[in-house]
Amino acid sequence: MIDKIRFKQMDALRLENEWLRIIVIPALGGKVASMYKKDKQFELLFQHKEEAYQKPGKYASFAEYDAAGFDDAFPSIDGGKVWVGQQELEYPDHGEIWTADFSYVIEGDDRVSLTYQSPAFGYRYRKQLTLQDKTLRLHYHITNHGAAMFPCIWAMHCLLRCEEDMELEFPPGTQTVLNVQDSASLGPAGQLHSYPVTRNRDGRQYRLDRVLPATSGTTQKYYTCGRVAEGRCGVYYPSQQVRYQVVFDKEKLPYVGFWVTEGGFRGDYNCALEPANGYYDAIDIAKRNQALYCLAPGETLSFELAMNLD
Repeated sequence: MIDKIRFKQMDALRLENEWLRIIVIPALGGKVASMYKKDKQFELLFQHKEEAYQKPGKYASFAEYDAAGFDDAFPSIDGGKVWVGQQELEYPDHGEIWTADFSYVIEGDDRVSLTYQSPAFGYRYRKQLTLQDKTLRLHYHITNHGAAMFPCIWAMHCLLRCEEDMELEFPPGTQTVLNVQDSASLGPAGQLHSYPVTRNRDGRQYRLDRVLPATSGTTQKYYTCGRVAEGRCGVYYPSQQVRYQVVFDKEKLPYVGFWVTEGGFRGDYNCALEPANGYYDAIDIAKRNQALYCLAPGETLSFELAMNLD
């Protein structure tokens, strides 16, 4: 069942079945604002703390807005100047999609298609969301209608609620992670750590598959080192007896980043496992790492995600 509703002062779509209730906001990039497990009364996604969303402009700072729910980060995470053919263009912070106003079509009782045509960058962005039993399936089709190669990073910026006893489940086969921001715990950006257990700067044991308490006042960001062996990751919440898993194509999205704020960013307590097609965050860094995707003129990038909540 799909209904048109108001959610935090925005027009929204509610997809609902026996197990899950999903809320999508077309005017905020097709943001998935809520993924709610009905039998456990469990909200998976970090919720906007205010009573109303604000509509950001294209070049807005992501940190000045809600920083909640599941946004698509495209065509980059970090903003900055990028050469596209013979033009130097400004990529917005966390990409363009999170600020974009999508049109949509409801297709039956369980599916909605959302579309955006970028006037600045010349791509057409289409995503289809389908609710099936305990799984939200997302199909993406991004087509370059421009005349030049389009360097781009797509990342799943999906902010999950944190709980102190949660268990992070990185892709099977993960043995090493790369710290990508200077950290009081993990040291300077560029430092490698064994997974799931490493040593912090003080030499004490540090678990990369757990989170610190909300009172820690810290943030961390690290990536699986190189390409993943399997396209799945997730979180188990023992006290809730709830498991979240995202399954993805490891050939299309071969990298996984992890972000957590343990009170260090605005006092928020959330984290994100982020399958991505670039390594990592910024176009110039991905190019330097020989891990940058370039969408050719007329080419369509297509991939799928399945978010299961059980």
